[in-house]
Amino acid sequence: MPRLSHALTLSTCLAVPLPALAQTVLSGNYSIDGFLCVGNACTGSETFDAFDDLKIKGSAIGILFEDTEGSSTHDWRLQANATNEDSFFLRDVTDGTTPFKILGFAPDNSLFVDSDGEIGLGTSVPQARLHVETTASSGIRINRSNTSAGQQAWETYIDPNGKFAILDATNTTAPIGISPGTPSGALLFGSTRTVFNNASEDFNFEVRGQAYRPLIFANAGTGRVGIGTDGPDAPLEVSSNETFSYFRITAEQAAINKSVDVTFTGGPLGTGELRYNIVDGDGPEMKLNANGDIEIGGTLTTGGPTCASGCDAVFDAEFERLSVTEHAALMWDKGYLPAVGPTLPGQPMNVSEKMGAVLNELEHAHIYIEELHRENAAREARFEARIAALTARLDALETGD
Repeated sequence: MPRLSHALTLSTCLAVPLPALAQTVLSGNYSIDGFLCVGNACTGSETFDAFDDLKIKGSAIGILFEDTEGSSTHDWRLQANATNEDSFFLRDVTDGTTPFKILGFAPDNSLFVDSDGEIGLGTSVPQARLHVETTASSGIRINRSNTSAGQQAWETYIDPNGKFAILDATNTTAPIGISPGTPSGALLFGSTRTVFNNASEDFNFEVRGQAYRPLIFANAGTGRVGIGTDGPDAPLEVSSNETFSYFRITAEQAAINKSVDVTFTGGPLGTGELRYNIVDGDGPEMKLNANGDIEIGGTLTTGGPTCASGCDAVFDAEFERLSVTEHAALMWDKGYLPAVGPTLPGQPMNVSEKMGAVLNELEHAHIYIEELHRENAAREARFEARIAALTARLDALETGD
């Protein structure tokens, strides 16, 4: 195999196409022991760097890979620079595309692939299959220009405080953000449910309104939930920055009235009042104030204690009822109506039970009244009969009969 020593300059045969110059074809195998300059700008006095075994020099420099094998049809060109552009790129000559390009002044490690196949963008020590290293906010951008709404771009970025976010670059919003130190399992999308705080950390959940006031707040440490407050003092607290607060229960399939409001307000006394209102336009059905006073707009029916002392049973023939004298003696002895029981001053009482007992005593009283009425009627009848007899005798004496 022929061997050419020293530096060799080829300025015609290997350059880009030139007009009508003779070409020299060398058949066989050749080796060049030295440096080689190829291109229409090569001279006979080229200088070479120790690393530049091959120099391509000219005004439009590139290497064309023209495949004549037949089964593959695309030709490729490795080219440096274009018009008014400092660049290095790989061009698909057949298709007229440039799938890979590097511009001048690209920083170190713009693209780095390590021995494990891990790719670094901006780093020579990638720590994952794709590692993006940056000192700016933006990281990875995805853009689509043919959506139904036009061009749409999304970016991932890390802000100066270390928060990771997904940015809607088209509309300049950041709908999703993750702060440093967020615990494991903060949000888990499962196959059947979405779980917040899956790792059971002391990690709170909050939904905010437009004025940054919390709409919903769940405290994982205390197990309390606040609506309108981020400091709930009960398992469930509903709060508002108004003179009243309420929640509504709605049954959409209810036949007539579908909703009820439970409201707390200052009330006319300013000491607090609870109101229960079926939403039918006629105001609350019940009010309860801080003094324990209850106001209802309808009737009161209770399912409380039964009338253990008899109530209507006093009218049964088998009922062993005390006489008026016995009942009175027992009443005066105990200091209260026997069926009603003691009612102490300042003490709470069971209204339903008391009402049944009062009814029992009232029925006793009416029975006693009726008995006394019969006795009195019989007594009056006897008096009238006696008076009539005495009157007749008196009349007889006066007439001398």
